[in-house]
Amino acid sequence: ISTENTPLSTALTGHTGDVYNVAFSADGRILASAGRDGTVRLWDVTGSPRPLGAPLAAGSGYVYWVAFSPDGRTLATAGRDGTVRLWNVTDAAHPVPWGPPLRGHTSYVFSVAFSADGTTLVSAGYDHRLILWNVADPAHATAWGPPIVAGSGAIASAAFSPDGRTVASAGHDHTIRLWNVADPA
Repeated sequence: ISTENTPLSTALTGHTGDVYNVAFSADGRILASAGRDGTVRLWDVTGSPRPLGAPLAAGSGYVYWVAFSPDGRTLATAGRDGTVRLWNVTDAAHPVPWGPPLRGHTSYVFSVAFSADGTTLVSAGYDHRLILWNVADPAHATAWGPPIVAGSGAIASAAFSPDGRTVASAGHDHTIRLWNVADPA
């Protein structure tokens, strides 16, 4: 009997509300989960899965999205409080903020994604905006420029192309838009 596509017998529990998003680190050893309870949890998924450290308080409301940088040193979170947060997860059992929350959205931030080289982060929000963040130095991240107004509805998610020159955004206005971000400024 094949066990392919059979769920693991272990359920990871700990969130006290809906879990909205999960992401694996590039090496596949750590799983991050984002929840309605306003926390992010990190899990060691090598061997028998187990929690790593205390839950991260990632804002004053729901956490909608998590994404690891390609080098695995940074975890980005997107929250209902309108912020993007960057976490130093070099020691995943003891993560710490790289700096203050990134502000630029005027409402919920639904998703975040890193470019393949890890120097740029895109955030997508309920406010119809995309923001490109310079995260080459995550402790001193800044917006590359003004927000991009990306349609007439909330932007549910965004993703970089493998070469980092294009961002695709998915909107509540029933559209997918492609953006040339070869020069993020």
